[in-house]
Amino acid sequence: MAILYLPPLFQKSAHMTKMLTEIGSHSLFHEYLNVLGIANPALANIEQLWEHRQQERLLAKIQIDKQGKARYFIDARAISVN
Repeated sequence: MAILYLPPLFQKSAHMTKMLTEIGSHSLFHEYLNVLGIANPALANIEQLWEHRQQERLLAKIQIDKQGKARYFIDARAISVN
């Protein structure tokens, strides 16, 4: 049996990603960014991954899959705090 060891930085990133909710709407994702005062990234400039953090807390993420489709993730808790 192989034991998988994840470096601490990856462990932290994987945990932060679990706190995010995937949404299927590009326009809702950008509305979320606008509510939080985050500049909208241009999809054409994202090769695989874009993340926005505030004080090391991951608030939003765009991940481009192998087929070139963008997947949007948000930390919905940030909306209730504002």
